[in-house]
Amino acid sequence: MRRSVSFVVFAALAVLVMVSVVAAEGGKEMFEKKCAMCHGKDGVAKPIAKGAGNFNDTKWQVANTAEAITQTITNGRGKMLSYKDKLKPEEIKALAEYIKTLGPAK
Repeated sequence: MRRSVSFVVFAALAVLVMVSVVAAEGGKEMFEKKCAMCHGKDGVAKPIAKGAGNFNDTKWQVANTAEAITQTITNGRGKMLSYKDKLKPEEIKALAEYIKTLGPAK
């Protein structure tokens, strides 16, 4: 019985990891299409996005959770417009998860 429970837990965790990887990959494609024009493919804000944080900066990454990034994408902030009517919630979440991967290598 313990083995079956362990296997089920392991399988569930494996599925969650795979879903996260797929979401991040989908987030990368969306980021390159929708965000890179202002935020750069590498997450370094371009002049058009003056005042935006650099997503690959350690301090920025620490200060911004995936949930906070999701809220900014959803509702907009400063010059950035809201995407709540342009993207599905799962697309916004995938973008936020991808942005979190742009931090410096550990």
